[in-house]
Amino acid sequence: MAKFISFCSQKGGVGKTSITTHVATYFYQVERVPVAIFDCDFPQHSLQSIRTSEIARLKSDEGFFRKAEKLGQMPYPIYADSVANALPKLDAYAIKNELVLVDLPGTLNVEGMPAMIQRLDAAVLLLEADPLSFESTMHTVLAMAKFSNKNGGMVPTYLLWNKFDSRERKDRYSGLEQAALNYLDGLNASRKTPMNVHFMEHRIPDTVAIKDTRSTLFPNAVIKPLIQELNKLFASNSPTV
Repeated sequence: MAKFISFCSQKGGVGKTSITTHVATYFYQVERVPVAIFDCDFPQHSLQSIRTSEIARLKSDEGFFRKAEKLGQMPYPIYADSVANALPKLDAYAIKNELVLVDLPGTLNVEGMPAMIQRLDAAVLLLEADPLSFESTMHTVLAMAKFSNKNGGMVPTYLLWNKFDSRERKDRYSGLEQAALNYLDGLNASRKTPMNVHFMEHRIPDTVAIKDTRSTLFPNAVIKPLIQELNKLFASNSPTV
């Protein structure tokens, strides 16, 4: 069965498009996992724009074309659509043994979002250590908790530090994590079903390589540690990842 995952955020500029691109391309080209992307980040459709630019370069840059030719397989599909219009196309993938990544818009308040969240097997929320980003991510967690997944509970939600600054005091990140967990514990006290939220172990470093080397064609080892953790998280209940 397909595994549906979304790297998402309600705050712009946190890197969800870059991470989605890296993860999809690495799984497809290195892990040889069948992949499809649904770019539902209307109206900009950044993932589709990246693919369009690369296809244009294939036609104009012989060296780039030769490099792509060595990959030995056609690029994975990217579908640009609204959340509501993407739903029936997602359902067509449900019985396939594929990894399906969904790039959601910057707000969850759009048509079709409850049905979209219901289809997800996991949501990975990107967050940064600055107060605005952190607060925005926690608001997204609360918004996600209002939707039900296919099992009637909250879709499994993972918090992933992006743009991690190794020069920062070590206790800054651990302190923010503990504060978030304490906050969620307080909310869970009044909930019938606890929120399904966890911090991921890997932290994506603050490096320009994450954005500058993103490609829908060529994998980059910069994302390998995240891929390894994703495999551990989802391998037990998915033949795909």
